[in-house]
Amino acid sequence: MTPVSYSRVSLKDGFWKEVVKKNALVSLKNVYRRFAETGRFEAVRCVKKENPPHIFFDSDVAKWLEAAAYLQKDYPDTEVRTVIDDTVREIVKNQLPCGYFNSYYQVYKPDRIFMERTEHELYCAGHLIEAAVALDMCDVNHELLPAMSKYADYIYDRFYVKRDTGFTTCGHPEIELALVRLYEHTGEKKYLKLAKFFLDERGTRAEDIYPVMDRDYDQSHKPVREQREAVGHSVRALYLYIAMADVGRLTDDEELVSVCRALFDDIVRSKLYITGGAGSGWYGERFTIPYDLPNSEAYAETCAAIALAFFCERLAKTGNSAVYHAVLERALYNNILAGESLDGKGFYYVNPLEADAKYADYAHTVAGIPFKPLLERVEVFDCSCCPPNLVRLFAQVGGFAYGEEDGVLYVHQYISSEVEACGLKLSLETKIPYAGDVDVHVVGKGRLALRVPVWQTSISFRLNGEFMEPAVKDDYLFFDVNGETTLELTFEMRPRFVYANERVRADSGRKAVEYGPFVMCAEQTDNGGELFGVEIPSLEHSETERTEHGVKVCVPAKRLRTNSALYSYLPPEKEPFRLTLIPYYCWANRGKNDMQVWFL
Repeated sequence: MTPVSYSRVSLKDGFWKEVVKKNALVSLKNVYRRFAETGRFEAVRCVKKENPPHIFFDSDVAKWLEAAAYLQKDYPDTEVRTVIDDTVREIVKNQLPCGYFNSYYQVYKPDRIFMERTEHELYCAGHLIEAAVALDMCDVNHELLPAMSKYADYIYDRFYVKRDTGFTTCGHPEIELALVRLYEHTGEKKYLKLAKFFLDERGTRAEDIYPVMDRDYDQSHKPVREQREAVGHSVRALYLYIAMADVGRLTDDEELVSVCRALFDDIVRSKLYITGGAGSGWYGERFTIPYDLPNSEAYAETCAAIALAFFCERLAKTGNSAVYHAVLERALYNNILAGESLDGKGFYYVNPLEADAKYADYAHTVAGIPFKPLLERVEVFDCSCCPPNLVRLFAQVGGFAYGEEDGVLYVHQYISSEVEACGLKLSLETKIPYAGDVDVHVVGKGRLALRVPVWQTSISFRLNGEFMEPAVKDDYLFFDVNGETTLELTFEMRPRFVYANERVRADSGRKAVEYGPFVMCAEQTDNGGELFGVEIPSLEHSETERTEHGVKVCVPAKRLRTNSALYSYLPPEKEPFRLTLIPYYCWANRGKNDMQVWFL
């Protein structure tokens, strides 16, 4: 399966066009402003300061450059273009003659270049390479690509040819997937060879790790082909798995591809939040054990959900399956969207599924409490990897919509858009995610396949105005198109209960509510009182209503009430009230709030 690049997809008015527009006009510029204020763009000038920059400021700048490149096609901006060109000029000017560039090491630790495995040198290099590819591919700037190709050549010479570095594989995977992108863009085979080398060497020897961590943490506990369980730091893991899927596909290494599928299955089977969040443990930002999915202390890092989305995309390239796009959809509409505030300025690093405002206030007053819930998004973090990652993902979201395989045009995600592929010119308009209506107008001769969402409860389908009985194969609807064809689909969308596996101790005996692709939640602002003892007996009399920022579901519910005693021999009373639910991604936009996803 070959994804249809975002650059070939024209977004039409609808949910995702508004997200991308806000991304271009607000988020991109605000992230730049905060990064400039905190010295990130100044760092690439490589001027020694009394207070050194963070070791991976380069990666923050690189992700911003990549996002800006994608957005220039539909949202050209002279100010943004000036920042791009000025930043690239500084990087190229300060690159060492050998090709090396790192604003921290070449200024503050030149004698330790490629000697400290845990300090993100190759991680930063990888993001700079990705930025260079994007800028060149989008015809925005052509100066960074030769510079980063020279850097990649230097990495190849030091790590593969001379092997004179202080470590063999990086502590934070990223360089591997970036080298694959560089290979696919330039055709230079040694970049693919180097990516494969880094994968083949990982876990074959003991290398430096953080003193407080185990080798699972950075996925160096065993060779990659022996790994079957997702372990350790979730972003590191998923970036590694992306590279494994890429290299497996490009080198016809079916064993490596099979490992990736096993790792995906392990995540989906027992380590994935209902919101598409990955990595439940705050200590080490990591995958823990099967079914360990706490709510109030959920980590579910925004970058991990983004990485999961890209992993799903890469797996589909190895052999399409609707489940990859279903998981991608779950992450996209919930954990990923929740990472950004509705105004496009604030961001979440961590995405809990339960919030207690009183406890959060208390936790922030006690220095010794290591995990401090954040109930409002912020514009920049000390470790601010998530904001530019969100901006670059939203900038290319159209690339998740379509795929090509054996002359068939596949619709994976329902995004109002236009595309030409496989001999077909297609225009799609949809009310998803608020309602299940999809109208497709297609001209040409070819075959079309439309994914059946897992959240639909029934399908109504008309072909050129005539009602038809849909035939579903492998969770896709297939149609032969010859000439001008109109398809009208309605995927029934209504509130549904979702029940957790009883082994998920935080959710055993509880249920959540979904509406279409949205996981719903309750906030105290709408409902008052306590939310942790709320019971939803039935959804039979639920009502759905559009709102300014999405949709809300109102449902009859009961709130447990006890007497004032801490413990009592009397059972709690059940006080009826009407519960208001909103999409999870909309929470925490109206001040500090209690929030709940799972109910009795």
